[in-house]
Amino acid sequence: MEVKKADKIHPFRDLSLKWSFALYAAACVIAVLIISISLTGLFTWLQNCIARQYDEMYRDELAKQAYFASEEEVQGKSLLILTGDIRQRFSVKDSILFDLYGILNILVVPVTSVICIIATGVIFYMRKLKRPLAILDSASARIAEGDLDFNVEYDSRNEFGRLAASFEKMRRSLYEANREMWQMMEARRRLNSAFAHDLRTPLTVLRGYCDFLLKYAPEGKISNKKTIATLSTMDVYLKRLEGYTATMSSLQKLEEIELSPKETSFDSLCEELKNVSAMLASEIKTDFHSSGSGVLYADLPAVLQTYENLVSNAIRYAKNEIKVQCKVNDSVLSITVEDDGPGFTSEALKKAAEPYFRTEKDMTDIAHFGIGLYICRLLCEKHGGRLTIENAEGAKVTACFDISPK
Repeated sequence: MEVKKADKIHPFRDLSLKWSFALYAAACVIAVLIISISLTGLFTWLQNCIARQYDEMYRDELAKQAYFASEEEVQGKSLLILTGDIRQRFSVKDSILFDLYGILNILVVPVTSVICIIATGVIFYMRKLKRPLAILDSASARIAEGDLDFNVEYDSRNEFGRLAASFEKMRRSLYEANREMWQMMEARRRLNSAFAHDLRTPLTVLRGYCDFLLKYAPEGKISNKKTIATLSTMDVYLKRLEGYTATMSSLQKLEEIELSPKETSFDSLCEELKNVSAMLASEIKTDFHSSGSGVLYADLPAVLQTYENLVSNAIRYAKNEIKVQCKVNDSVLSITVEDDGPGFTSEALKKAAEPYFRTEKDMTDIAHFGIGLYICRLLCEKHGGRLTIENAEGAKVTACFDISPK
């Protein structure tokens, strides 16, 4: 569902509840008057029909009992006044019907009023209250259950339309807040899962060597040379575990930091990047290009750390040179680092920015934990940008940062 505001104004549908109720009340009064007058006329006519039937039947007999008023008594006209009561000659059935029509004539106004009021209330509820109340009730129930993946819809500009819009605004705010929390929790879950997965191998190896030493060393069945070699291997894996622990701690700190963009010039930033390239890529050709100028707002340590990771990653795979393109366009700083190596595999294109992702080549490097591009992605996203991974002549990674004033 979605909150819709109709393009065209519908006078009756968009009326406020106050004026809608006033119109329904007016319609109810008019209906009561029309129905009451019609039924009163009907019951009076039915009574007259019964009386007229007996008047015609006993006209001669009643005429004998009539009293003739003189002209002086009735101002110039003689008048025949029947003094007998015609109702005494009604049959039992007609007498009951005559009285019933009289009673109905008396009750028609209050009964019609009650029926019309009830009918008006039901119609008002069905047309004006039932649907918006059901929408809001359903929305509140889903929000209470934690289900925020829906929209609230009520196509009217009255009070319920405004209330539905408020519900939608609240739902959207909760959805955005929860989405950020879910993304953070999912990222932390994937990070922990990757960390646990990579710990499994060194722990298994250490357990195997430890069992080996405990079993054979006390009995003197292994030489000192073999013992030293085994301990050296265990030392390598212990250092790897220490490295894992250190990177896990640093990643958690990175996830929690708040960046503080400050004003800096584009030219000075490029000089800083060139200095980083000179230190990291002293033994490989680096082709650095920049385009743009002016003042930008950036967290310099975050930008430099991202650049260091990109260059270090490119150096590991480059054959002869790396290319760097730094430019500013529409409040976005983009830094692209390319190498002339084999490029990313299809799997790496999808997962290279995930924590602890490593290729087969990386598995032989105990100092490489597969978090460089993940750190770059994390810092780019915290800076309002994104990290793009693709293949050109080799691997190509672009880090984008939002450099507009905050």
